Parts: sequence; C-alpha cells; structure tokens
Amino acid sequence: MFVIRRGSTYYLNVRLGSQHLRLSLGIQERRAAIFKATAIVQRIDEHRTAHPEATYSELHGLCRCLVRTERLEFPPSSPSLPSDSFLLPAKAKGPLLSRLAKQYVDEGKQGAWRQGQIADVERTIHDFFALMGDMPIEAFDQQQARTLKQRLCRCPSYYGLRPEFKGKTLLEIVESGGQYEAITPVTINNRLRKLTSWMNWCVSNGYLQANPLSGMKVMEASAKDARLPFDQRDIAALLNQASLIKEARKNPWRYWLPLLARATGARLEELAQLYLDDVVEEQGILCIKIDDTRPDQKLKNPSSRRIIPIHKELIELGLIEYINNLKEKGEQRLWPELKQIRDRYGYAASKWFGTYRHKRNISDSRKTFHSFRHSFIDDLRNHGIEDSLLKDLVGHGDHGVTFAVYGKRRFIERMQEAVNTLKLG
Repeated sequence: MFVIRRGSTYYLNVRLGSQHLRLSLGIQERRAAIFKATAIVQRIDEHRTAHPEATYSELHGLCRCLVRTERLEFPPSSPSLPSDSFLLPAKAKGPLLSRLAKQYVDEGKQGAWRQGQIADVERTIHDFFALMGDMPIEAFDQQQARTLKQRLCRCPSYYGLRPEFKGKTLLEIVESGGQYEAITPVTINNRLRKLTSWMNWCVSNGYLQANPLSGMKVMEASAKDARLPFDQRDIAALLNQASLIKEARKNPWRYWLPLLARATGARLEELAQLYLDDVVEEQGILCIKIDDTRPDQKLKNPSSRRIIPIHKELIELGLIEYINNLKEKGEQRLWPELKQIRDRYGYAASKWFGTYRHKRNISDSRKTFHSFRHSFIDDLRNHGIEDSLLKDLVGHGDHGVTFAVYGKRRFIERMQEAVNTLKLG
C-alpha cells in the first residue's frame, strides 16, 4: 500500500493532503521495504496528528529525514509479521494483502467515497498492517482475524499525542502489557467494519472464498452507557477561566468551544463548522444557527437544523466582540484556525480536548466532548424544561420543525429562558 517498485528498487509512496510523495527507500527486498515504509508512514501520521496544520513542504522534509534515519528492525515478538521463521498455512497463496489494499482504496477513490471516508479507510488499513504485517491473502484466516481483534482491543487512544509512546511502533505498545487508556469498543467496531468491507471486496473479486472478519465485533455498552455526562465538578474544572485562557493563547477556539458546548448542547462538528453569519438575530435575540447551507457544512439528520439562543454569560464573556473582531479582519469562519482534516473541522479540536480533559483530571473514557451535550440535556430536564422544547434545542425534534417556527417571538424567548438557566462554570 505504501510502496511501489521502479526497476529493482522500492519507493515510499504516500499521499500528503492532496499531493503524492514518492521517495526511494534504497531497498530491493519487498518485505523490508513494506516494513520500513509502514514505520515511516506511522511517524508521519503521528506528526500530522500533533501538528494538523503542517505544510506539504514540512512533511516532505520529514519524510526525507525518516527515509535516511528510520531503523529497519523486525520485533522478535511479532509472529504475525512475515519473517524467515513465520510459517504460513499450506493454503497461504495468492496476492499480498498490501497489493489488494491498494487496489481496494484506488477503486474507492474512483467511486463514490468522500475525501473524509478515504482518509478513514486508509488510516484503518494502515493500522491493520502496523498490527498484523503483510501476508498472502489466504494466510489471513479466522485465527488471524481473532488476533487482529485482540490487538485492536489493546490499541491506545490518542496514540500520536502521548509522549510515553514516542519512538515505539503500534505493535510494540500493544504487546508491551503496559497500562494505558485503550480505544473504546465503538471505535474498535468501527475499524472492524471498515476492514470487513475490504475483505468483502476481496471475496467479491475472487481472492477469498469467505470473509474471516464476517460478524467480528466486540461487545459494546448500551447507548445509555456509552457516554457519560459531565457532573458539576467536571464542568467547573473544564470551564475554569484561568485554564481555558491558558489553553487558548494561540487558538481562541480552545476557549470558546467548551463554553459553547456547555451553553448550547451542540455537537462538536456543528460548532466547529460555524461561519460568522451563522450568528444571527431573531426577533431581537442573538442566536446560533445550526445548518448545512454551505458545501463544507453537514448535519447528522434533517432535525439537526435549528436555532439556539446565545447564553447571556457568553455575551458577557465577549463572544460578540470576538466575532466583530473577526469581521474587521475579513474572516468568514468563526474559527479560522480550524482546518478540515478527514472531512471534519472538529478533528483537531477533538484531539486537543482529549488531552485537555486529562489535564483537568477527568480520565473516564466515557466522558468526551459529547458529554457536554448529555449534561445540557440532563440539566435542562432537572430545571423542569419540557421535552418538546428541549428536543428543538438539541435537534431531536420532528422533521416538520423548520426555521419558520422560530419567527414566533414567544417561542424564542422560551428557548432563551431555558438556556439561561444553565450555569457555565
């Protein structure tokens, strides 16, 4: 997937944003080239996660450096990586998984895959090779599938952001037996679904008789247990003014996004994709409009389209002055520093918040940015806000509710009164 051959030499072949990069690895043996290229791509992914605004020139220079310096070592404790002592089943034949992965992704790019979907599939397949190595297609049987599932369950969350993992491969971390926060069952199953789709493609194209990943998943908690709301101590810690101001020295969105999430109950991507003209005045009341009027905006479903009155404390904290300052600079988006990564404006914000909540001593993996939404709903219910109004605030209302409804002043006033019952810290 990450190498191509020119003559007798293998080349690193990776996509950096919208451009392709090819660099000679100086290696003539395929197995060694794949292993080195995978290690380099993993380092590049770590850098892009930690520095989402890295330029092509910067990444190109890093790739050149890694090609010269990346050590070529096969971990002795990795029986699934091809080696002289690795015994494939007698039936192990056919094309290598790396070749089929490239064909699968290339076909998806030519089809209906969105850019974000392409990036997600490529990363999932990259992690597959980091955990399992390359092998002939028929060597990947049900036993290998179970090994993959076990290793995915040990994958750390925020792998590229954690200094204790620096210099280690994903497989080394997984097999270390160390204690760390692993990815959630939801994330594991999302990756398994993507890999299952790849294997279904292999079956459909005659490379496999049956899909060894068919039906493979881990048990998830119920939807109610999958995410926990923040309690009042969590909210006070996360919205501590001194902490937010310190975090937001170079990125104002780090200050405003947690406050807005608390005050609106909106999803992270709904907030991250806002434009300046999504802050509107309805019947004399300042509101935030959640909509998908632009090509780079998206909604979870039609009922997500709504207007939410702005909490009075946000105005007191200077949100309107912040917006006016951006307008004077000629900006269009509310958070111009946030760039789309994997088709999401909220990508970098999600990664940052995962680190930030740990700094504020909130380590429960069931508490994420989305927990603000759960807290918003729970707290308004505790204040006696009727469900019909609450559903319209969070975008759970009937599809028939449109912006026309918001023309009724009393309706907006009731929404404003509900929002203002919340304490932001």
